[in-house]
Amino acid sequence: MKKKVFCMMLTMVMAFLLTACGGKNATTTPDAAPTAEPGVTATPDATPTPDPTPSPTATPVPDNAWYDEMIARSLLSTGNNFRLRKVIEKAKSGEDVYIGFIGGSITEGEGTTYQKCYAMQAAQKFADLYGTGSNIHMINAGVSGTPSTLGVIRYERDLIEKNDGHKPDLLIIEFAVNDGDDPTNGQTYEGLIRRALYEDNEPAVILLFSVFKSKWNLQDRCKPIGAHYELPMVSIKDAVVPCLNNGKITSAQFFNDEYHPKLYGHTIMAECLEYLFRKVMEEEPSAADTPKKDPLKSSAFDNVHLITAKSSNVKVNAGDFRATDTAVGTTRYDNQKTFEHNWKHEAAAGTRSLTFTVNAKSILLTYKKSKSKTYGSVDVYVDGTKVTTINGYDAGGWNNPYTAVILNTDKVASHKVEVKMAAGSEDKDFTIMAFGYGD
Repeated sequence: MKKKVFCMMLTMVMAFLLTACGGKNATTTPDAAPTAEPGVTATPDATPTPDPTPSPTATPVPDNAWYDEMIARSLLSTGNNFRLRKVIEKAKSGEDVYIGFIGGSITEGEGTTYQKCYAMQAAQKFADLYGTGSNIHMINAGVSGTPSTLGVIRYERDLIEKNDGHKPDLLIIEFAVNDGDDPTNGQTYEGLIRRALYEDNEPAVILLFSVFKSKWNLQDRCKPIGAHYELPMVSIKDAVVPCLNNGKITSAQFFNDEYHPKLYGHTIMAECLEYLFRKVMEEEPSAADTPKKDPLKSSAFDNVHLITAKSSNVKVNAGDFRATDTAVGTTRYDNQKTFEHNWKHEAAAGTRSLTFTVNAKSILLTYKKSKSKTYGSVDVYVDGTKVTTINGYDAGGWNNPYTAVILNTDKVASHKVEVKMAAGSEDKDFTIMAFGYGD
């Protein structure tokens, strides 16, 4: 009996040693993952303490604090927030809200696809934050090469008429990089702002200051105008330039060329506008605002009307500017020619002048710049006095519109305008795209 018990015990000890040591023929089965009991959260295994010297291939955890600081730095002022908050509340209630953008090629979407430009992204962010489905509508009136002198001419057509008569509830104005050679030194920029502020639907107006790759813009000229009217202002220059200087962002990341942002840049611009929307709703509401009637610079361009060869309440005698120029640019947002109905003088047309009479205190002439040497110059007269000579030929021209100021006064009066080919250009081409007059 003792022998039998001893044998059994010896067998059990040998089995135990074989299992513990993993004998030659043993198959090791991995441990099963621990299963937590119902209602209990399993605690993960402790993470081993890393070596004091990190591996050279290790990727550091990114620190995005600088990015948030960049976006926040773009906000120069929320201004009087009454109108912007009112638009946001209108959107949240389910009413239709129209967001308009007017500016140059950056607003039009140059540097990326039109569908991903900052204007489209910002409108979508607004819709995601405050819309209730399909009640947010976007109006893009960005046109390449457009300064505010042309923006005031296009305002009624591109922001209202093309939108079935709907006026923007919110308008973002972007001309801080296109107004470098503005002959009015900010007067048309202010006129555009005043035109919007005095609309009967009382829209909110935001000033957006883009930036070139050279880190330049005109915000120092624009900011006093914005402050005068207590407007929200967003500076892409203030946001991005410090990051370009310290290497957080490279020029190649942000810019597509010397002037236009690529998709990354457009996205940053949209996020800067989104930051403004959010901050305004975090603030205490401002009292209802009444825009200042007294201008900071001028009221000559408050209410500018467009004159084209197709329609206007001003009768134009085309003279020998009777052809139509088809080689003009098109807009990205609706694929229409910028100024389809124009007046062109052709080489063999003759020498008769284009003339019209209008009641106005300011008059603008928009013409085509062409690199073709077939283009010549015109002399422009107001009330019989020659005011300027305009050359339609430009070695850097790309059939782009350019605007000259031919009258700038503070009182409405009747004025006769005459445009004729200059001496030596009688057998040349010249295209008048449009006129604008302020009353």
